[in-house]
Amino acid sequence: MGIIEWLDSTRYYARLGLITAVFGTIAVPCGHPAITVNVGQERVVTIPGVDAPVVEPHLSINPRNPNNLIAGAMVAQSDYNYSVIGLSSLDGGLTWYKHEFSAKGAGDVWTAFLADGTAVLSFLAQPDSALQVFRSGDGGRTWSERPATTARGQDHPTLLFGPDGSLYTVSAGYARTKSERARDAIIVTRSADGGASFAGPVSVIASNLLYEAGNPAIAPDGMLLIPFADHHRPGSRRRLQGPRDWMVVSSDGGKTFSEPLLISESCDGRGGWSSLAVFRDRTYHVCPAAELNGIQFRHSENRGETWSEPIRIDHPGDTTPQTRTPAIAVNGEGLIAIAWYDARNDRSTEHNQGELPLPRDRRRSLSGWRTYVFARSTSFKQTILRGDSAECRDGTSLSGWRRVHGAGSCSRRLVSTSLVRQPKRDVSPVYREGCSQRKMMLRDQW
Repeated sequence: MGIIEWLDSTRYYARLGLITAVFGTIAVPCGHPAITVNVGQERVVTIPGVDAPVVEPHLSINPRNPNNLIAGAMVAQSDYNYSVIGLSSLDGGLTWYKHEFSAKGAGDVWTAFLADGTAVLSFLAQPDSALQVFRSGDGGRTWSERPATTARGQDHPTLLFGPDGSLYTVSAGYARTKSERARDAIIVTRSADGGASFAGPVSVIASNLLYEAGNPAIAPDGMLLIPFADHHRPGSRRRLQGPRDWMVVSSDGGKTFSEPLLISESCDGRGGWSSLAVFRDRTYHVCPAAELNGIQFRHSENRGETWSEPIRIDHPGDTTPQTRTPAIAVNGEGLIAIAWYDARNDRSTEHNQGELPLPRDRRRSLSGWRTYVFARSTSFKQTILRGDSAECRDGTSLSGWRRVHGAGSCSRRLVSTSLVRQPKRDVSPVYREGCSQRKMMLRDQW
């Protein structure tokens, strides 16, 4: 899945006392105070009564109470299906309460909080991949018995909360044209009552190719921006020679959408969904580079009409490329957080050196602003690379992922970039490694 949401770092760290290292001070534009980057320890989230792999976690932070966290995840069953659990914490992730949803054959969990603190959780339920949305008024302890079903036959559903109070679901599905041809489509639904009910789905057919929606974003003015990536021709098993990332935009609450706006011809969709984030009039985009060899970052100053040349934000490796599942967010001060998996430079199945120095020639200019990148890398055994998440809000990020024993090793790298007008000293990355079986992991960062 891969998503980042910001949290108020001052309140969060003051209450939790989890600062373990000062990662450096990030300079910001003149007139703003410097930001201290803090690195916290990872924390194993032990799930009571669960002795099975827990995969594809997604977590969110209550904007009214940063100590209130919710998470959703898939739990493997003995019949090769998955069930879904909800987790909630009222003490910033120290202790957790578990809720088991009754649906069997469920997955693709996503979570969100509304502005009033109402928690929302969605997932796909069999037998028809119905997108179901549940609500909680007590911070995730209990959930509505009857969900709102927004659409059927969906994949990779996401939740978005807009500045006008609207709640959106965005997913990949299909629709029929006027000539009754079935086409891939981006499916959007909107709720005006906090997820209790949804208007009928809006289908966006972009072309006759095969494609899926990525991780969308909402601009401060309510504009809805949805990325998608095409990869195959109809009826063909061969991937397109040049997969492309696109974006469609809606300025009327998801009722109508623009024509597809080209973002990139150099992303590799095999490495996970691309992600968008918005800060003021800028739109940011991250994706895995071709052949999974790096993470690309680009921006647009006109809501996707044109895009900057890509900046590679990671350091090239000297072994088999393996970078996946990037996520991005921007806080209210313009600080960007990016997270991704990276398994390069791994010469054994036991260790990953985790070094990520950023050469000076990689520090590129963004329209007069200089970009500085700081990284933290943690190596661990991982059997599933897709579906994990990071959450941040106003200064601090939380990252959740599944970590198990298995073949191969990979690392979760989180990068913080600050757009500044003055020099900044180098900051060395911090490295830890470890492995834990059948655990959901939670990390506090920055």
